[in-house]
Amino acid sequence: MLQQFVTVQDFGGKPLKRVLMTTSEQGVHVADPGMLSAIKFGISAPIAVNPRHVFNFDEPIFDDLMSQWQAKKETCATTWAKLGQFQASDHDDDCDD
Repeated sequence: MLQQFVTVQDFGGKPLKRVLMTTSEQGVHVADPGMLSAIKFGISAPIAVNPRHVFNFDEPIFDDLMSQWQAKKETCATTWAKLGQFQASDHDDDCDD
């Protein structure tokens, strides 16, 4: 299964690398990459995130955001803007295909 990563803007602007699971009226459902096995076995579940807090994933920009967060516990809106807001496509409704 091909995994699509997204960047979630957590409380205070902390960047989180997450796996896109699906989208719905409740939001963008994402999972911590380390929890995929637990989700598969029903021990855990993805969480729904407000779409305005979900961005595209780009490793170098994510690394820059993490550096900002680790240095000052804040991140720059200009850096987030470089990622671009995540836009669900028709096939994102069920990423298990």
